[in-house]
Amino acid sequence: MRKFFLSCLTIVFLGAAFAQNEQIHYDIHPKFPHHATAEEQQMIPWLSQQAHLRDAVYPAAPVNAVAEFQPMGGVMIAYPLGIPVNLVSELSQITQVKVLVDSPSDSNQAKNYFNNHQVNMANVRFWLIEHDSYWTRDYGPWFIIDGHDSVAVIDFVYNRPQRPHDDAALEAVTEILGVSRYEMPLVHTGGNYMADGYGTAASTMLVLQENSSETESSILSITHNYLGIDDYMILPDPLGEYIAHIDCWGKFLDVDKVLIGQVPTSDPRYNNYEEVAQTFADAITPWGNHYQVYRVYDNPNAYQATPYTNSLILNDHVFVPVTGNSHDNEAIAVYQQAMPGYTIVPIMQSNYTPWQSTDALHCRTHELADLGMLYLKHYPLLGEKNIGESLNLNVTIKALSGANLITDSLLVYFRINHGDWQNATLQHTTDNEYTFSFTSVNYAWQNGDTVEYYLFAKDESGRVEKHPYIGAADPHLFTIGGVGIENRKPLHVRVWPNPTDEMLFVEMDGGTEIANAVLYDLQGRVVETLRATSLQDETATLNVKSLPAGMYVLRVTDADGNVYHHKIVKR
Repeated sequence: MRKFFLSCLTIVFLGAAFAQNEQIHYDIHPKFPHHATAEEQQMIPWLSQQAHLRDAVYPAAPVNAVAEFQPMGGVMIAYPLGIPVNLVSELSQITQVKVLVDSPSDSNQAKNYFNNHQVNMANVRFWLIEHDSYWTRDYGPWFIIDGHDSVAVIDFVYNRPQRPHDDAALEAVTEILGVSRYEMPLVHTGGNYMADGYGTAASTMLVLQENSSETESSILSITHNYLGIDDYMILPDPLGEYIAHIDCWGKFLDVDKVLIGQVPTSDPRYNNYEEVAQTFADAITPWGNHYQVYRVYDNPNAYQATPYTNSLILNDHVFVPVTGNSHDNEAIAVYQQAMPGYTIVPIMQSNYTPWQSTDALHCRTHELADLGMLYLKHYPLLGEKNIGESLNLNVTIKALSGANLITDSLLVYFRINHGDWQNATLQHTTDNEYTFSFTSVNYAWQNGDTVEYYLFAKDESGRVEKHPYIGAADPHLFTIGGVGIENRKPLHVRVWPNPTDEMLFVEMDGGTEIANAVLYDLQGRVVETLRATSLQDETATLNVKSLPAGMYVLRVTDADGNVYHHKIVKR
């Protein structure tokens, strides 16, 4: 990062607090607060002007921003710790842990501490990089895959100008990783950025406020050129707290799944939360479907913190901050429902650095992309398809490690009507492109058949990847219908709440009446049918209270035979 060596705040340490043996490993009196200081806030307009002066050196197109739920090779934290040591232990069991330390003595101290707390030291590496804080999320690297099929880093101007070591840390990290770094001319912060790997990203309006020398149009152009973002969702901050970071209340769980906080109706911010949740519910994902919006209880009160959106996705694990609050179990259940097949790991707060709704696990860790990842990009078949169509699926497969693909291990796994899993080999077309047609399957297709599938790839580096990432536990799904996709109009359907405990409400926009709504279990059995409450309002109600917890498929049909499918989670 461009280094802004400015005078720092005077630091007053309460030395007695460091006398306790365990506490010396925690930054219990951080040099700076998580939020911008008053002095830093005053300097933001100047910082924006400096960012505007950066030379425009773009990565080679096309650019793909790497999502948190794509393949990762490690995680970056800082020492003294802002996280409980048991989280370090958990992380070290599944991946490489890169620890920023200011000095060799810090490194030695950390080694002794980790050795005494079941940390797998074979997976720990210490990076001698000076830093001002443990908020590696905010100043850590944003990864992209550039047009040369190489992982690179996008470097933004960190929005904390009195923290020069944090600001400079990214340049040192990039040098250690040995990847290219591109200086994006925007003031930004990692806690206020999430991407889906398909050209969509989201931030709060803080990005507009902190880049006063840019227009919204120019910000969209910049993020397109550096991050490959085609749809930048710049949203109001429903939390209304000091930090205005999106990870305090929202999180992409997959390309078509998003987790949004929820407050009681008595909370004055209730409408703000519901509006941003509805924004996602109404939006169309890069896959052409509506977002599946999951909700989790949110409370910014420091003494009743519920920081559940502030989690870390790391390959097939999700680390969720919990506080002993009565809502912990419910939050874990929502993650399990939204991300079947993942290992959900609750992490209790430390007594020394407790989780807050505005500053928790995600803020204090940063995933590191697998630089040699086996990269799969696929726009799945979803909804209702006509067997008269080609029913081709196409996938891009690239081994960024440079290793050869194992051609007989490039497969599509599928099952029809929840039967046994079958597999077939993907056929190479050109360059990195592969295809498969379901019409080639020896099967007498009928209307109403349900097809679930996922992709599988392997290369000679030993990497194995699937699409969707978790594979059979949460496959892509489409059904066979009588009307071709090219001839039917899309249905604009709102389904809420999802997940649900009791009632499921289904509403169709544009004056369209619901002809039928049926809920199926994953074995294809009808478990609930439409109970119309007010067709004049295009709304229907399904009572799911008596159904077992789990995932279901909702099929909605209008009077013209247009069909809509949506996955539903019953709590």
